Amino acid sequence: MAIRVAQFGLGPIGQACVKALLQKSGAELVGAIDIDPAKAGRDVGEVCGLQHNLGVFVRSDAAAALAEWRPQVVVHTTSSFLSRVEEQLALIIRAGAHIVSSTEELFYPFERDPAFCARLDQLARQHHVAVAATGVNPGFAMDILPLTLTSVCTSVKAIKITRVADASKRRLPFQQKIGAGLTRAQFKAKVAAGGFGHIGLHESAATILQRLGWHADKFAESLKPVLATKRVKTPYLTVEKGQVTGIHQTLKCKQGAKDLLVFDWQMSVGQKETFDRV
Repeated sequence: MAIRVAQFGLGPIGQACVKALLQKSGAELVGAIDIDPAKAGRDVGEVCGLQHNLGVFVRSDAAAALAEWRPQVVVHTTSSFLSRVEEQLALIIRAGAHIVSSTEELFYPFERDPAFCARLDQLARQHHVAVAATGVNPGFAMDILPLTLTSVCTSVKAIKITRVADASKRRLPFQQKIGAGLTRAQFKAKVAAGGFGHIGLHESAATILQRLGWHADKFAESLKPVLATKRVKTPYLTVEKGQVTGIHQTLKCKQGAKDLLVFDWQMSVGQKETFDRV
């Protein structure tokens, strides 16, 4: 019997999840939830740009939709931040559904917000459901993969993880998230305001440190712009020479003067050389 699955959030990631779910014989998509009034009431297949309708629809009234559909699992893809998703997660839990979420801060939330974790854990236990967050990053490339590689080592003294990627074909919200098209002054203002750049490095770091039993007494983070040396065009925007094409972000987890764990993350539009390295 197929697992009844609902999609919560139909942005670019949510739409990609719907397409993936449709390839799984063990999953039955029962509907999708999104607050965008332009999507409400429409067939999920139409919203996701499929060539055919699915016969299941987008609803904006989450509580009523979940009560009607009675999904066993909800795939949740709405925000990167704990503060913005707690109410949504609680609603899903009270509906009796397990949760798989793309929220980056939820991947390892125990250090960022212990009170949040306690509230969510208590509620999930009351309703006998599980809550998990995952993704490519955090969730694999800069945490689970490095941890897996350590399993064949007799001794690990330090780890450096590098991820360099071209964001030219990524969704528009992602290109905006890395500052593509900003001036240097606008980039600096965004950094000063906070909540900018890649969300999840601290969660990846906390996961690795905890799993390896390491203790870091100092964290050093930097966030710098990558600047265009010529005009760069993507399907969504144009970056002029001298403007920001993306971000070069690093996080060093130190023990005294020693770098225990180093993350080097660079994401920009027009990046020619792309690679992952551990």
